[in-house]
Amino acid sequence: MSITTGRQIPTTLSVVSYLFLIEGVLSVIEIVFSATRGAVHPDFGFLGLFIFGWLRRYSRGWRTCALVFIWIDLIFLAFVIGLVLYDGGAVWRSLSGREFVSIPLGWSLMMLVPFFVLVLWQYRVLTRPDIRSLFYGESQTAA
Repeated sequence: MSITTGRQIPTTLSVVSYLFLIEGVLSVIEIVFSATRGAVHPDFGFLGLFIFGWLRRYSRGWRTCALVFIWIDLIFLAFVIGLVLYDGGAVWRSLSGREFVSIPLGWSLMMLVPFFVLVLWQYRVLTRPDIRSLFYGESQTAA
């Protein structure tokens, strides 16, 4: 456990916060590279930088923001896994409709399922009663 603001941070919460930090850094790198190519894409992943810091300070609002990002990831990954299962593997097509990448079903699932499990674990960490109580104090626990 590491110490922040006078309290100890549980290891699992620390890992979740660092995962958001990694996501934020990768997002900033993507934004910078896109900007150097003259493209601007809306990418809110940079908020992971703020989520990292504020999760470590037990901010209720940023915990909620983290949960929203996790829910979006869970829904997106479930949708993509469903598409991969329906299509028999991941297939990316060009705008003209020509197939340019085809990944077999087994390989597709080996890439997607671990990410889904990781995001599900992050959700579980942030919603555990002992972690939740860190954000809401001993007397006030959120539903």
